[in-house]
Amino acid sequence: MLLRTFTARTATEAMQQVREVLGDEAIILSTQDDDTGIKVTAALEPANGAVPEAAPDRRESWEELEAADRIAEVLDHHRVPRGLADRLLNAAANTSTDDWMMAFAAALDHELSFLPLGDIGPERPVMLVGPSGAGKSVTAAKLCACARLAEGRSLLITMDGGKAGGRAQAETFTKALDARLVCAEDAAAVGAAAAARANDEIAIIDTVGCNPFDAAERGALREAANAAGAAMALVLPAGGDPAETADMALAFAEEGVRCLIPTRLDSARRFGGLISAAHVGGMSFLAAGVSRHIGGGLVAVNPVSLARLLSSRAPFQASTLLAAD
Repeated sequence: MLLRTFTARTATEAMQQVREVLGDEAIILSTQDDDTGIKVTAALEPANGAVPEAAPDRRESWEELEAADRIAEVLDHHRVPRGLADRLLNAAANTSTDDWMMAFAAALDHELSFLPLGDIGPERPVMLVGPSGAGKSVTAAKLCACARLAEGRSLLITMDGGKAGGRAQAETFTKALDARLVCAEDAAAVGAAAAARANDEIAIIDTVGCNPFDAAERGALREAANAAGAAMALVLPAGGDPAETADMALAFAEEGVRCLIPTRLDSARRFGGLISAAHVGGMSFLAAGVSRHIGGGLVAVNPVSLARLLSSRAPFQASTLLAAD
């Protein structure tokens, strides 16, 4: 069965789209009316599962429909919000490729943005921010591991040394990764540590967990980032509710956060929250945490690898899918 969702300003326009694409044999499964217009979901069961030979002029439309169905199924599985899902489907429909996965990747590239992991260098520190338990400290260690693999030097500045075991954890990470460690409790100390780094040191700043909806806590992070001249990257775990995760991203975006590092992709099954957060927050995917292992547990994200990850019904294969590119 072929499924397709049509969105229009009025019910008449939506039904006209249904007839043009699926024909008069289509079955209307649902009709929804909200502030954005009319959304009609229709289905069609082609004879023998193939495009009727009597209608060769419609073959291209049927092939496009099959690709749209696959992408729509993936977006629905991940609970991608309706508005964003429609934008992605429209972008995919406007691509010229016959490969539905590449059309999906092109749509993601059109609606989202991506930064190479190699953009992290000694020129500007990177400050990791996010709610408690998001995986900031482990991500900081993974970034130091990436620097070491690239035969570079790294400096870990931690503002999280005051928590139980925080300093000991940071010392363990930096010793294993041959990185330098500095503990800083406030914005002035963070700024001083960043200013004293060697010219070839990649500075990673690990921060305390922040309540996304506490303006004072967010403001303290922004003050520390400004003191260090750092770019802030939001660390968020996969599997969160799309609306709640988007609200978090918007809150951090108000403080100037423009990068996103998702974590725990190996232990979640739905990533609509991450997609929504990146979109509404105007944030670029910088990297992704695909395992608990420090070495090799952080990989770059690009449109093709993200399309493959979203299309997989087995999220535990995330490291393999992302590493393929």
